[in-house]
Amino acid sequence: MEIGIITFHASYNCGSILQCLALETVLEQKNQTVSIINFSNEEQQKLYSVFYKKKNIKNIVKNILCLPGKNKISNHYNQYQKYIDYKFKLSGKPFKTSEELSENLQKFDMLIAGGDQVWNVKADDSDSAYFLDFATNTYKISYAPSLGATNINNVVNKERYKNLLNDFNDISCREVNGKKWLEELTGRDVKLLLDPTLLLNKEEWKNKIDSTIKLPFEEEYIFYYAFSYSSENNEMIQRIAEKNNLKVVVIDSKQWYIKRLHRYKNFVLSEQTGPNAFLNFIEKSKYVMTTSFHGTVFSLIFHKKFIYINGKNHEPTDDRTSFLLERLNLLNKYLYSENVNIDELNSTIDYNSIDSMINELKSESFKYLDDNIEKAKL
Repeated sequence: MEIGIITFHASYNCGSILQCLALETVLEQKNQTVSIINFSNEEQQKLYSVFYKKKNIKNIVKNILCLPGKNKISNHYNQYQKYIDYKFKLSGKPFKTSEELSENLQKFDMLIAGGDQVWNVKADDSDSAYFLDFATNTYKISYAPSLGATNINNVVNKERYKNLLNDFNDISCREVNGKKWLEELTGRDVKLLLDPTLLLNKEEWKNKIDSTIKLPFEEEYIFYYAFSYSSENNEMIQRIAEKNNLKVVVIDSKQWYIKRLHRYKNFVLSEQTGPNAFLNFIEKSKYVMTTSFHGTVFSLIFHKKFIYINGKNHEPTDDRTSFLLERLNLLNKYLYSENVNIDELNSTIDYNSIDSMINELKSESFKYLDDNIEKAKL
């Protein structure tokens, strides 16, 4: 059977790429023929350009800060693109619109939307293509998409999303709020499933690491992975690193220049970036400190000592992470910056118990895929 996956595979973002790789791998393990639909709209491509395209004062300042690092940023983005081109079985030429997909995309026996934040309708690169509006007479499911803490019932065109979702044969999502909002919108049962990255175990992920990546130093280090490197978090991490004689590895060159992370003497920008560097640096780190859902996920997979740093003003910024950690009885790792210290990083995690809980949750996710593969064959 031929299965097409549409997701944020082309984002220069480690979590987006690795969740796609994981779902592709799992389906291939089930002896299915899998293609990644080669879709990336113009807004997404703007997000991952060296300089910001939208003209406003904030972006002009960011672009000025990026100028000294333009070659480094470009090189880092090229590393992401090489990984995408090498790892994925893409469905032919790139598509930018649903219309192009509708007119040119090959016929699949099943289409899967997700995971990642493909149903975050307030994201800059949100697109109805991720609701499979381009396909008719095809078996459609979602696999653990996230709504990105956005209530789809509060958007102007919610009726269009309702109609598109009711054309799905089965619907799942990743977090409890998403389940509640989607059930409210559609009146249908929505399954809660694991992020695709959690369907592969530690050894399977280790086998996907290119071990030729070398650390820029031999000291122990904190792997610091975030979307926005706030000064509050940076200063807290620098204090911990300096006091405990640790380096701090960062792989995001664009944020390195925008946030001027060179000012923190223990911080190091890696020459290597992208998903392979991400996996390597997490696996070999002493600690992981992150504001990222997938930074959290891979800390769990590789049994690391880690902290998820919550947002400012004690407002939860990522219900994907809080929901996952709550399910695993690890909300003590979901902290505000003023509560983070070396003792919290060193606090014991019973990974035997965590692995056992994840394995139980995996069975539900595998059953969802197996059941729908069988139904799509009918």
